Amino acid sequence: MNNAPVPPVRDNRATAQIVSQPPNILQEMSPIAMSDMLDSLSDLVCVCIDGKIRHVNTPGLAILDADSPDALIGLPFQNLICDDFAATIEDIIAVMADEPEATPMRIKGATGKLKSLRIKVVSMPDLGHNAHIIMGENITRQVELTDAIHESQARFRKLVDSALDLICVMNDGLITYINDAGMKMLKAAYSDEVVGQRLETFLHANYKDIFDGDIRELVAEDMLIPVRFVDISQNQIDAEIGITILDSGRGENFMIEARDITRHNRAVTALRQSIENLENRVQERTRALQDEVTERRRAEDMLRHVATHDGLTDLPNRSLMVDRLDNAIARAKRNKTICAVMFLDLDGFKPINDTLGHDNGDLVLREAAVRLADCIRDADTAARFGGDEFVLVLSDLNTAEDSVTVVNKVLSALSEPFDLGGHTAHVGASIGIALYPDHGLNAETILKHADNAMYDVKGAGKNNYAFATTSKAAQ
Repeated sequence: MNNAPVPPVRDNRATAQIVSQPPNILQEMSPIAMSDMLDSLSDLVCVCIDGKIRHVNTPGLAILDADSPDALIGLPFQNLICDDFAATIEDIIAVMADEPEATPMRIKGATGKLKSLRIKVVSMPDLGHNAHIIMGENITRQVELTDAIHESQARFRKLVDSALDLICVMNDGLITYINDAGMKMLKAAYSDEVVGQRLETFLHANYKDIFDGDIRELVAEDMLIPVRFVDISQNQIDAEIGITILDSGRGENFMIEARDITRHNRAVTALRQSIENLENRVQERTRALQDEVTERRRAEDMLRHVATHDGLTDLPNRSLMVDRLDNAIARAKRNKTICAVMFLDLDGFKPINDTLGHDNGDLVLREAAVRLADCIRDADTAARFGGDEFVLVLSDLNTAEDSVTVVNKVLSALSEPFDLGGHTAHVGASIGIALYPDHGLNAETILKHADNAMYDVKGAGKNNYAFATTSKAAQ
């Protein structure tokens, strides 16, 4: 806890340059010019002859709380100086004239109010016998602020020193202050046994790595941290510490508060065992919670998957397909591209179910789903619409011919025989194709036109494809 620095000395060169002019120049100036020049300054400037004030500039009147020069002219300047500065020196002005640097002192204004000034006296013998020019920079506000800071720090230091717990301040990892309670806790007779050391120096080996990482992460925990100190006599002290960031503007400052909890435990050995048991329980509970969270997330993922995918083929179901179609339409609108929907119905599937049974029919559906997924890109969607109906959503196509390439791959893939473990099945596909924006501007319309086109294919002989004939202009 360092005392706040005294405010810096203001640059007084402008005033000094004026009053340091050669006397013959000043004598040549008219009284009016001289007065105007001194009034242009912001500091007190007065001319004293034989110690008495003969002239005061306008800023000086304000600094000394004088309504007019008459309140000050003829008054010995030494009378304005507080007794604590002038009582023991008969002619303090003459003494100050020999000082090369300005002197801070307290001045009584015309109303008796005390002001703090930084005074510089310059001998000017050519202006008269025992003549001096006195310059005074008003530093009252700076002194008040400094006094307030010192007083606040003194109160805070007294409060901290009287605390029952260890309180220390760390700057860049080093202890810069420790209170009396901390000295007693660490069995230190002198502050320099602690100040300048790292806090880890007084930590038990098992706890030194607490400060290996970023100490700000410990601050963010907002909780007391159990540690074990080792005092200068090598006695172990169990404690709880809290860490606070101090914003001093001079590096990373942290305040450490530590409470001795050794007496709260029946014995050091029992405390150690208790801490070990607690750590074990925390680790076990952490693992249990992690397992529980993992299982819960797995269950939630499974539920979400079940809600959005077909239970037989594991393809996206109708709900997820419509959602992806909406996204594909939005993307096509934004990118000025084409989105295609293929509504597909398996030809010859019903006889397989009727003759070979539903189990074999399910095998055909699952294998058909795999073949459909292999015909499209990762960005596209193959979904089961229901029964033996499937829907393919192709996004970001440049031309309608891009969908023809895919539909030919689908027809070729589904034409291959299906091995059902002792039985071989053959199916075809009737496929209707609708495009955005040619056949609709929303998912419902496009699906309806693709479905109608699929039924047109079935009516024309099956195992083929056709584009929707209804345009959005006709809707």
